[in-house]
Amino acid sequence: MNAKPLWPPGHALKLLQKVQRHESPVELVYTSHERWPCPRLPIHPQHKLDTIRISVLDSSFNPPTCAHLALANSRPPRYTTKSGLTGSALASAAELDYDAKLLLLSVRNADKALKSGDATYEQRLEMMYLLSKDIPASVSQRPEDKSESAHANVAIAIVDEPTFVRKAVVLRQFLHAWISGLYPPATALDGISISPTSGEISIPDPRLVFLLGFDTLVRLLSPRYYASEAAMMNALRLFLSPAGDDCYVVYARRKLAEVEHTVQEEVEAKTLSAAKEFVESERVALISIGADSVDEQTSSSQVRTKVALKDETWRRLVTPSIANYIIQNSLYVS
Repeated sequence: MNAKPLWPPGHALKLLQKVQRHESPVELVYTSHERWPCPRLPIHPQHKLDTIRISVLDSSFNPPTCAHLALANSRPPRYTTKSGLTGSALASAAELDYDAKLLLLSVRNADKALKSGDATYEQRLEMMYLLSKDIPASVSQRPEDKSESAHANVAIAIVDEPTFVRKAVVLRQFLHAWISGLYPPATALDGISISPTSGEISIPDPRLVFLLGFDTLVRLLSPRYYASEAAMMNALRLFLSPAGDDCYVVYARRKLAEVEHTVQEEVEAKTLSAAKEFVESERVALISIGADSVDEQTSSSQVRTKVALKDETWRRLVTPSIANYIIQNSLYVS
């Protein structure tokens, strides 16, 4: 059976068109609950959020793979937990995972002609929804009542920006407004889960942690995507500075397709040399995704190639629900 997202027909297309027409910089297609990215569960007044750490997995999702899932399920580096949830018991549990997760589809190249048999942007969003269902809730988000289902605090969004630096700006602006809208006036706070300890309400600040494969990190740190190398460094310093956009970048190493080992090492050395300033300031970090089902070459392009060649090993590179979706919609067959 083909699991369909919990949104009405035409919903995703309407939001896609709004973003493509520049009527809106960001649109949320799906949220796991109405208070995302804030906690679904009640928070004790002594345990207030002053920062919401949101992991951002930005990809083409054409299709989502087990590598995407492993990145989405990865744990945050210890230092990204600073200034998060206060209160020792809950802070200890919260540090085990991000407070919220965002699967992000960029549509800047949405007008580019799709290949025959390729996934449309609507289909990619539907597969992102299926992927979200394989992301478990973190320890701090699981209900005490075990009879209740534990859903990850996850959302799916569309953005129309080509660079991470610009994505960070528009996402932070959008999330500031969105989170503020979740907090009613102080006079209406009686009876809701989050209460102020004083007369003034403190709205938590979104802190974005971008999850990247190493090939994407290479592009982030490549001067050819900026006006100059100096312009790149200025943009990255603003992007990764606590006084700027206050973002982090977490990347997982992956073998670049069709690249020899020695060339791979040279690319990594050059990239990490460019990132030295940000690695030393603990704004860029390497993680191990540690998934047995994911090898260093797992990629969306690998899936598409294997499907087209009728190589059935492609099924091992995606989750069962996404494999079924690809088959039922005859994706990537030509």
